[in-house]
Amino acid sequence: MKARIFSVLAATVAATGGLLAPAASAAPAGVLGGECGAGYSLVGLHKVGNQHTDQIDLHMEVYYSASAKRNCLISRHVGDAYGQVRETHARIRPSGAAWPACNSTGCDYGNYAYYAGPVYTPAGVDMSHRCVDIAGYAGIQVDKILYNQHCG
Repeated sequence: MKARIFSVLAATVAATGGLLAPAASAAPAGVLGGECGAGYSLVGLHKVGNQHTDQIDLHMEVYYSASAKRNCLISRHVGDAYGQVRETHARIRPSGAAWPACNSTGCDYGNYAYYAGPVYTPAGVDMSHRCVDIAGYAGIQVDKILYNQHCG
């Protein structure tokens, strides 16, 4: 059995040119925000331009679940950044709280081609009447921090 699993893994590695990409580098889900899970609805879309070219290269998508009382953030590559592996991060916190460490529930950081996240506000913190702070990054010259957003 182990030999069979190894053979399948070896064939997969050979077919992909020896590279196995992390899950977040795979093609994005077909449904906008589907990465956050069932029950999350888009509450804000923040377009981030490249500071050098002024082209939009990043969308910071903020979602909210009324049943979970939590927010979710995805930092999605768009424009010239779409499909390019870049240092990418998504970070979210209740406004005024400490920024979460990466990689944790509130922060995702890595070299991704399509998006970082989903990341969430802390479980057990009712966000229904609170604001969030968000940060997104998609390579040099494409970054943004926004405070007191999407207050419930």
